[in-house]
Amino acid sequence: MKFSILLRKELKEMLSVTTIATMFLMVFVLIFAGKAMSKAVDDVKEEATTINICDQDQTEFTKMMLDVMDKMEDMKVNRVEIKSDDFTKELKDSDYKNVVIIPKGFTEQVEKHEIATVKFAQRMTSIATFSNINTGSQIALQLLQKGIKSTIYAKSNLDADTMKQLEDPIELEEYTVVSDKQDQVASSTISSIMSSQSMFIPIVMFLLIMYTSQMIMNAISTEKLDKTLETLLSSPVSRLSVISAKMLAAAIVAALQAAVYMFGMNKMMEGITGGMTNDKNTEEILKNLGLSMSVGDYILVGLQMFMTILIVLSVSIILGALAKDAKSAQTLQMPIMLLAMVPYFVTMFIDVNTAAPVIKYVTLAIPFTHSFIANQNVMFGHYTTYFIGLGYQFVLLCLCMFLALRIFMSDRIFTLTLGGGKKKSGGLFGKKKVSYEDDE
Repeated sequence: MKFSILLRKELKEMLSVTTIATMFLMVFVLIFAGKAMSKAVDDVKEEATTINICDQDQTEFTKMMLDVMDKMEDMKVNRVEIKSDDFTKELKDSDYKNVVIIPKGFTEQVEKHEIATVKFAQRMTSIATFSNINTGSQIALQLLQKGIKSTIYAKSNLDADTMKQLEDPIELEEYTVVSDKQDQVASSTISSIMSSQSMFIPIVMFLLIMYTSQMIMNAISTEKLDKTLETLLSSPVSRLSVISAKMLAAAIVAALQAAVYMFGMNKMMEGITGGMTNDKNTEEILKNLGLSMSVGDYILVGLQMFMTILIVLSVSIILGALAKDAKSAQTLQMPIMLLAMVPYFVTMFIDVNTAAPVIKYVTLAIPFTHSFIANQNVMFGHYTTYFIGLGYQFVLLCLCMFLALRIFMSDRIFTLTLGGGKKKSGGLFGKKKVSYEDDE
């Protein structure tokens, strides 16, 4: 009997309204993230089954080859027109993500039993995983090889030279386009180079948000419950000075923590990639494509990260003031964690700027998202998106700071709790909810 009473008591304390609401919110977040990933996978599948081809050779052989490719199952061949080798302009005007160009002299190379050259150009707009999980080059190569082999079989006698040619009939010359720049390099190579940044910056940002929120919430809730906050605010020091000192101290510690994390994880990624990003050729490629970040770019990214930290601090002060005990302080951190998880997972796998409208605007409504994609916006020249996000964060910061100051500058900091302070009768598992607090 005593055991059942103790069990009911513990369940009442643990399964509070806040805990149950957090569980439902967690499910919602996971469902939303799953929908976003599912949509991204569907887009990748659609791109994988579509190939854009420009036939600049315009011979009987290439026409037959394209006819063979048209008949292949599970593939859609779009015949497009590319007038020049300025793929930056051509892809932008046509709004295609990638295109295969059969250049003039292709048929002549095939007839001489040489390895025929085919050009492949791809526009890169993000370093998100699903945006580059399939660059299209390998699928295009396989499709072209099937087409050319079938055409050679139909037109030629299978002599020794032809049989040797069929082993490796095509050579793919790849170009990558980023913003208004292009270079002769495979998109898969760029993706592998940039993967370290796409991985460790979101991880650092997530850890920074969690560490900062936990630090300030524990400080506020602990001092409130121990009555030390009441003593501090009764001293001849302005409350604005107290809250400013707390926020500044937390921001400095968080910035130091971020610097240590970034240094350590950068060294870890260098070890994993074998120092790939230190290669001179790699540095030159990134510079040509505009993907190497300058000092100004790092300042812009750091500014948005610092804006996020200030928002986290102001929200944490509000949530810390709502805490009734140590357990509720831990539970109240969950909303911040959930709001950090959505952009963390979504931006790592998909390009938010090109996602479905619902996914895009819901994700961008979370202020933390803009810090997760700050480096991508700067590298790929999405400055409009960057500054709109920075302005949105600033407005939200002003609102959160206003609410935090209103609470901190009044006596509500001592009396405010989640649910209004007094506990009502009629708990979740019993007829009457027991209160362990003394009435004042």
